[in-house]
Amino acid sequence: MTESLQVIALISGGKDSFFSLLHCIQNGHQVVALGNLYPAPPISALAPRRPDAANHGADSEEEQDLNSFMYQTVGHTVIPLYEQSLGIPLYRQQIVGGAVQTGTSYGFADRRGTRTSESDVESLMKDLDVKDEEKDETESLVPLLKRIMAEHPTANALSTGAILSTYQRTRVESVAIRLGLTPLSFLWQYPILPPSTQISLLEDMQAISLDARIVKVASGGLDESFLWQNVASQQVMRRIEKSMKRFGTDGDGAVLGEGGEFETLVVNGPASLFKGRIVVEEKDRKVVREGGGSAWLKILDARVVMKEEEEYEETQCRTPEILESRFSKILASLDDVNKGDLSLKSKGSSTKSESSPVQLSPQLLTRELKSHEILHWTFNASQSFTDESISTQASNTIEEIRCRLHETSLQPSDIISAVIILRSMQDFASINKVYGSLFTKPNPPSRVTISCGDLLPSSLSMIIHLTIHNTSSTPMLRKALHVQSRSYWAPANIGPYSQATSIILPSSPNSQAQTPTSLVSIAGQIPLIPHTMNLPQENIQDAEQNFKFQAILSLQHLVRIAREMHISWLNSCVAYLPASASSLISQRSQVLARAWKLLHQEPSSLDDDDEDDADDQPRDLWEEKHYAGMEVRGAAKDERAYPAWDSVNMSSRVGGDASPPFWTAEVEELPRGSAVEWAAGVGIVGAKIVLLSSRREGAYTIHQTRLPATTITTLLLDHTASLSTIIATLDQALSSLGLDQGMQKETSGAWVDVSISGLREQGDFGGAVPCRTIWDAEGRRMAAVLVFEGF
Repeated sequence: MTESLQVIALISGGKDSFFSLLHCIQNGHQVVALGNLYPAPPISALAPRRPDAANHGADSEEEQDLNSFMYQTVGHTVIPLYEQSLGIPLYRQQIVGGAVQTGTSYGFADRRGTRTSESDVESLMKDLDVKDEEKDETESLVPLLKRIMAEHPTANALSTGAILSTYQRTRVESVAIRLGLTPLSFLWQYPILPPSTQISLLEDMQAISLDARIVKVASGGLDESFLWQNVASQQVMRRIEKSMKRFGTDGDGAVLGEGGEFETLVVNGPASLFKGRIVVEEKDRKVVREGGGSAWLKILDARVVMKEEEEYEETQCRTPEILESRFSKILASLDDVNKGDLSLKSKGSSTKSESSPVQLSPQLLTRELKSHEILHWTFNASQSFTDESISTQASNTIEEIRCRLHETSLQPSDIISAVIILRSMQDFASINKVYGSLFTKPNPPSRVTISCGDLLPSSLSMIIHLTIHNTSSTPMLRKALHVQSRSYWAPANIGPYSQATSIILPSSPNSQAQTPTSLVSIAGQIPLIPHTMNLPQENIQDAEQNFKFQAILSLQHLVRIAREMHISWLNSCVAYLPASASSLISQRSQVLARAWKLLHQEPSSLDDDDEDDADDQPRDLWEEKHYAGMEVRGAAKDERAYPAWDSVNMSSRVGGDASPPFWTAEVEELPRGSAVEWAAGVGIVGAKIVLLSSRREGAYTIHQTRLPATTITTLLLDHTASLSTIIATLDQALSSLGLDQGMQKETSGAWVDVSISGLREQGDFGGAVPCRTIWDAEGRRMAAVLVFEGF
């Protein structure tokens, strides 16, 4: 059961904030207050007014459009009427300051440009005596929300209407989390969710009778004839769609006004929310022309007309299906996996290549590792005294990380990703708090968290593997995706980790790439239902079907993040399974491998009817009811796809399966007690990926992928109880790559079966994860999986 939150709904008067409010209610939350920020009146408005002058929070005759980066201000004089119209208390605050920080991410910065911990924002502003005009307008939210929380002490969530604007979302999240409020953005990425059309959001608003009038146009595709038209009407939305296509902005949110093409003012909606409608007579609307095609409506007067009780009708918003059609099909295909069949080969795959192995010069390793300056560090938390708490051990480890960074002239913000291996998942909360203190800037690194229990050496309580961009000699150019709001898109990351972080690599001297290559690290994905942040309820009678659903749901999270980061290809992936399902590990490994291969089916292997996927969609009765007879379904779909086969060059591939290498690792426990956690390897953006080889030689398998600036090799060693046999196999594999056994220490990641006596001690692998069992994509048990970057 989803926890019912007590929500403060930020409203601008626009369609998105009200539609998000309706989704809050439909998800079982209670809206306790409305919050709005309005512009300061111009100086002339401070003069004495006529006794009969209308006033709705600012002088109507002097209404201005401030073109705020953050807040809609057109029509702000109507906002006070929403309290009567909705019957929900309204609180308003004047906007102070301007857009001091204009980047997409937000963290408080003083006037010297120095960022600081968000918990210290208020005291620092006082200490610095920051003047109003030097404040970022985002901070105007703080006194408004504090006032509302004082009047409504049970309030614990904040709703906003962000759809595609990272700028707005990150700022609201920053303030909400600082004040202890759960951010809700139910419309985030809504256009890419099923049915995946830009205009579907407007159609959904039309279906619930939302009346949102256009009060500003600022695009060459729209003129003032659109003013005061209802954007949630079929005729108007089609006109907007046609206009946006004419100007080449279709498919990027323009039909929704996401680029400021237009702004709206909601005057009516479903009677379940709107107890009264707002009326603005034609004589009380004045067109203001600003030049360049921009025009907006000045509202001179407005009133509320209360509805009759018989007008009340229960209305439900359509909510996106949890699984996209593509992943629903993959889920259905998993039922074909035979429990006794350990061979899950895709079409055209082979287990052994007849061609010669690819030989690369070992000298390439040093040059390429140096060129992109990626560091891999490992820190162990050990107990100095028997009574030392886990928090103290974690604090000592984090301090060791700080010192190491300082010694190498690096910052915590240079950390790209982290793998945190705990002895007990019960220690997570204590460790997370200490770990979070390391990061005071926005966009912390991505993170994978697992528990390995007694697989860890007895002296250790935690291991932290860090991947770091060495910016001491190379300037940092980094991007991140850190969504902390609940939505229908993917799980929120509230805490010291981002969904993904990326760095741009310098091109290899021999590269012909026209665009720079980015390497992306993605956080581990568990099967949380995004808008509730709960795991799917366990069905004891059909536990395996529930596992399959969890597996596909978390895989969908991974792919949605990959698409948002424009990832063309993932170099590898490991799926972690908990020891609680030890008796089912082999079977579940097969299920996961099958899902991974289905995701990466080559275009030539796809079913013939996949091109006609639109005709293959399951019936949507809600859609049929509201859109019967319509022939056109919205603007162009988002073209980002994973995998992006046009970026993959398979002409040099030597045998094997086209899908990236995949394996499963059995550990002790996963976060939240989930049944699976997908942890992708490096995501690749902007490069032509060359799949060099996927070949099996004796008791090992090698996968290689070449990028403009590096080559990534994954080596899988077959399981055997004989340590000497494994060492001999490793020597043979490294020799085939032109390397010696000492190169095992250069692994960027390693998964080691610790049940093999002496293997962990013998290997001394970098970035090692201790495992109970390891299984490859063909159902074979592995002794170890090693990943090398740079040769």
